[in-house]
Amino acid sequence: MLFFFARNIYLVQSKGLDSWMGGGMRMFGKIDKMLYRVAGFEVTYNSKKYFINLRSVPEFEDEDVALRILPSDDRLKEISKKIKSKKWFFNPEKENITLKPTSVNSLLIDNALITKIEVLTVDFDAKTKEIKLKDINYAN
Repeated sequence: MLFFFARNIYLVQSKGLDSWMGGGMRMFGKIDKMLYRVAGFEVTYNSKKYFINLRSVPEFEDEDVALRILPSDDRLKEISKKIKSKKWFFNPEKENITLKPTSVNSLLIDNALITKIEVLTVDFDAKTKEIKLKDINYAN
């Protein structure tokens, strides 16, 4: 037991693995923690793509957590309907999209421009030392 205990500590500390992934002792895997996930949607407006992180929209806090925990197809479709049922505005001065108009120049966005609801995971490539976002799941 002492050997397995020491081996587990070594693998967890040196390889970034979690010994409980897959059921316990000697079964290692990388954990995709919900903290490393990003949930949001894309809007294509004036030939540019904007990503709206649901964490930045307080009204969608519950949906953000639900999508990051379990980004199933059904949940994505359900939340997509809710997102598209709201009025979204583009602020030309700040070049951002918000749920409420933030200036007198804010423009109402056609919800048909909301093209993709997605959940991404943060992925670190140790070789290139780059952080990238990878799709876990998405719906249109």
